[in-house]
Amino acid sequence: MTRSQKRKLKKTITYILLILISVVIAFPFLWLVLTALKTYPDIYAYPIKYFIFEPTSEHFEKISSMNFWSYFKNSVIVGSGTMFFSILIGLFPAYAFARYEFKWKRTLLTGVLIFQMFPQVVFLLPIFKALNATGLINTYTGLILSYLPFTTPISIVFMRTFFLSIPKSLEEAARIDGCSFGQAFRKVILPITLPGIAAVGVYAFLFSWSELLYSMSILTSKAKQTIPTFLQLFVGQYQTRWGPLFAGSILATLPPLIIFMILQKFFIAGLVSGSVKE
Repeated sequence: MTRSQKRKLKKTITYILLILISVVIAFPFLWLVLTALKTYPDIYAYPIKYFIFEPTSEHFEKISSMNFWSYFKNSVIVGSGTMFFSILIGLFPAYAFARYEFKWKRTLLTGVLIFQMFPQVVFLLPIFKALNATGLINTYTGLILSYLPFTTPISIVFMRTFFLSIPKSLEEAARIDGCSFGQAFRKVILPITLPGIAAVGVYAFLFSWSELLYSMSILTSKAKQTIPTFLQLFVGQYQTRWGPLFAGSILATLPPLIIFMILQKFFIAGLVSGSVKE
């Protein structure tokens, strides 16, 4: 076999593997869509009806009649708030960890990492008591605050790594040109860190968008509950209503998908840049 033939064979095998991997990844979502468009007899039919069935919108109509869009709005509010405050709170500690030397620096950073090792349920009771004492139970603010202990440490660690990849000479040049610290940070450092900020924002939004335990515990009113709580309504002890569950799941995936598509360039750039230290 010639070298050219070996290259063609290698390329062909690579394409086949990529196609197979793509099919495996895409099939669950395709199955989600197909099931959401089936009637109940078709969902439970045997043999399984994969593609030949009469499409219906009854499951989408069902979730719309159950105020799905109110839950959707609540998730957007909580997700946006969590994303904003995770970035805002994590930005300056991350910069301090990257640029300055101070006592207990390594200990504090290690503590931030160790905090992430504990399951979320461990902190549910103390967080609930703190929110109850401050009157923040059943409020968007309370739920957002309950998410920050889990999203902010990741924000600090990730953006610290990103700041480490930015040459100090850029800041020094700005300071020599007459910029104050705030001006140098806002006009020089911040624009460069946008990919890292986008990556952290996507993570925080996705975390809050899919979280169920704290949402069910803190938001006691149906008018303020989020999408994961809504989807839980279709999962019973003896039966699961797959049609509405899958229809709601499809609509629930749209905002994260749209956000990732918009910020994809920044997200990938943030992951790559943040993994390289000068």
